[in-house]
Amino acid sequence: MCPVMMKRMLIGLACCVPTLLLGAGVLEVRAPGYNFQNAEYTTSHVFIDEVAGSTADLEILFDLMAFGNIADVEVFSNLNRRDLARTDKDGDGYADGIVPYPGNSITDSAADTDPATGHYYIPINMTDGDSNGIYELTIPASKTGAYRLTARFKCGDAIEENSYDPNNWIWYGLRDHAIVVSPSDARNIRLYELNVFNIDASGDTFAQRSTLEDLHDAPGAAQGSSENWNLHYLKSLGMNWLWFQPIHPNGIDGREPSDGWGGSGAPYDPGSPYAVKNFFAVNELMTVDYHGTNTLAQNRAASMAAWVSFVSSADTEQVGIMLDAPFNHTAFDVELAQQGVDLFQPDGASWSPYDEIRNRDARFFSSDGNYGNRASSAANIAAGPDRYDFGKWNDVKDVFFGRYDALVEYDDGAGGAEYESYKNEGDWFDWSDADWTSLDFTQGGQQRNLTRRVWDYFAEYAIHWLEQTRPSGQNRNSLPSDGDASARYAWDQKGIDGLRCDFGQGLPPRCWEYIINVARSHKWNFVMMSESLDGGAVTYRSNRHFDILNENIVFPLKSASNAGDYRNIFEDRRAAYGQGLVLLNNTSHDEESFADPWEGVVRSAACGMIDGSTMVFPGQELGISTSYGYDHYETNFGKNVPHFKRWNSMMPIWTDTNFGNDQLFPVYSGIQQARASSPALRSPNRWFIDGDGSNGNIFATAKYEEAHASPTTNDVVLAFANLDRNNVQSDNFKIPAGLAPLLGLEDARQYNVVNLAAYDESTRSIFLWGSSMSGAALKGTGFFVSLNKVPTVDGDWATAPYEAQYLKLVDVTDPLEVEIDSVEAIASSVVVSCAATPGWYYHLETRTNLLGGAWTTVQSNVKAKGTSLTLTHEGGLAPDERFYRVQVSYVEQ
Repeated sequence: MCPVMMKRMLIGLACCVPTLLLGAGVLEVRAPGYNFQNAEYTTSHVFIDEVAGSTADLEILFDLMAFGNIADVEVFSNLNRRDLARTDKDGDGYADGIVPYPGNSITDSAADTDPATGHYYIPINMTDGDSNGIYELTIPASKTGAYRLTARFKCGDAIEENSYDPNNWIWYGLRDHAIVVSPSDARNIRLYELNVFNIDASGDTFAQRSTLEDLHDAPGAAQGSSENWNLHYLKSLGMNWLWFQPIHPNGIDGREPSDGWGGSGAPYDPGSPYAVKNFFAVNELMTVDYHGTNTLAQNRAASMAAWVSFVSSADTEQVGIMLDAPFNHTAFDVELAQQGVDLFQPDGASWSPYDEIRNRDARFFSSDGNYGNRASSAANIAAGPDRYDFGKWNDVKDVFFGRYDALVEYDDGAGGAEYESYKNEGDWFDWSDADWTSLDFTQGGQQRNLTRRVWDYFAEYAIHWLEQTRPSGQNRNSLPSDGDASARYAWDQKGIDGLRCDFGQGLPPRCWEYIINVARSHKWNFVMMSESLDGGAVTYRSNRHFDILNENIVFPLKSASNAGDYRNIFEDRRAAYGQGLVLLNNTSHDEESFADPWEGVVRSAACGMIDGSTMVFPGQELGISTSYGYDHYETNFGKNVPHFKRWNSMMPIWTDTNFGNDQLFPVYSGIQQARASSPALRSPNRWFIDGDGSNGNIFATAKYEEAHASPTTNDVVLAFANLDRNNVQSDNFKIPAGLAPLLGLEDARQYNVVNLAAYDESTRSIFLWGSSMSGAALKGTGFFVSLNKVPTVDGDWATAPYEAQYLKLVDVTDPLEVEIDSVEAIASSVVVSCAATPGWYYHLETRTNLLGGAWTTVQSNVKAKGTSLTLTHEGGLAPDERFYRVQVSYVEQ
């Protein structure tokens, strides 16, 4: 059989069960944020907080009305069982998350389904409560991870589907349903991309490079606190996560010549960070303590210490750390590291962590000419990636993970079946391929397959970097015995926080699921973002296991010109990825910046009101453009981007004194700080709204934290962005009748708004409407919105700045009285407790007559910091009777 035909016919499930060309029964799944959907190759994406104990219900229906004499019906899934990804129930030497245990041999016994010692995949019984042939089950998702779900049943009749044996299971048989259970914190990410060597460099030489010490002004840092970039700078910008371009040692062999491929110039120094020489070390040049007279081991130890110190500082500042992990490919001269020695060294051999993998076992890599085979020696290792439609990365080599449906094995010409196979959606892995089943070496007296061990090699990555950056002995998820919620959150925050997976589409989905679940078994709130730039089938596939998609939104954003374009961008992604999050970037290290830096702000203002992860690229907030801001640029696939293969710096933009550029920072900061303060802006709940004049230059969205909840307790934001940086734009907006109840509007109550994203931070709590408006008026006559242009006169920034308008709706109905939880006497004072909304102001009043008389304020303008509050009437204890009330306002009284 030819390879193409084999690709078309191989369909397999993660749990090693028989498959059908047509499904047995109809399987449907519903999750929060979704309607019921056919289970075949669809995805449910939900969000939970394990410390808070929140869950998300998965409702499953299995319609078996076409069958009679049903004996047993079960869902078959690994949902909530991520901690068992590395269990080896059959003792074959491989984790069941790598080599699945046969599904037909797993029962619903207590032993097989035990949550601590049972199987990775288990059956869960369904019931037909209505006796209508449709079986039902609800499973609460309670542990983050990347999971799959299918179903099976037994029929008491001897029929074709059970091979005429009623003892045989009949499997649903179509492609699995995917369940992505993400940490709720993934919705809160505001990401800043960073290259250690250039972010704070004072020039374009090795001696002028920035180091890890510079990033937090550590002792010995070349750039002190008076210089440009540090964690305080990041937080002032409103960002709370850092995406590090790879921090590992760069490859030496295979670096691109400085005069281009085929040239004779000296190789770029220090070379591409995406050509990784050692996945388990920090680049020795990233510390100020690097010395040419030290050994490599000494310099790497110094850089590791610098990295650990920086992550500790980031933890203190509550800044998340995301490492860029290019698992699909490596440098030519990638080293084993100790993890490689432990996994690949045969009995009787003596290897060093510094040995190059290509010289120890080239089968780690793909074969040049056919990515469906392993290399046989260092001489026939394939360049990355396994694609022929956009060229090769000549400075890296491709890693072999096995044969799967979306692997492009060889070049059969543009439009050919194999050429296009990266779009395949068969969702199969070739468990029978010789490179997967062969016995490659003996270790510990047991024969081993190298490719299966490759999966473990990269699963060790997250564990290693968590071990390095968390307190000793604490690389695990917190437990109730570790303290209260505050103590547990502090525990779980420690260490790196996630991975951005370069060319994430280049690994088998089951491999990613294993890597993700192994990582989450140590840190439940670990966030995974995939680079998957194609869109369509490719990115849909990544959405089946990743929390965030670094996809191709940058391209339609750059061409968007009116509100309709933006709506289509966001609606298309909601339709494709459901509740999956998208990186809302308009540039990156691979994508050129706008010629006019304010066009980037316009897009950020629109994206700032959409759920997903917002992003700022280094220098965007200062005014970099397509060819200005860094010392050096390169043409990368036809795009002009800051050079990251040679020593570079941002000194041109740091020293830029253009007044217009200086104002970018507070505009970006306003957008990002608004997202930090507003659950509504980060939520998926939205309603695009139009003005009476249908002004296409205004992008407007109503956002709400929770449907049908009052704005007194629920965050509601009416968000507006001017898409025309050259002109003032305005329109009148009414709240649609269908939207009003979702926002919790009541006709008789009074409302006003404050702009959370105001350019002038001091004005963000000032009401914008001269007089309040009733809910009825908001629906009937509406409200006027005017959005400033980017000023061309310096003085206009003080009076009419360009800014996003994220208008928080505030209930100002007088009075707003709060229910009192308790009143008690302490010494000579009276202490009153009540529930509170953080950021609001509370006022305690008293009088001696319950039925009448004036109220006297005894404590005022107490700003709530948490969800409960204590107010005190000092010396208020008196022999006569007193009555108390608590009133609340959004602004100080």
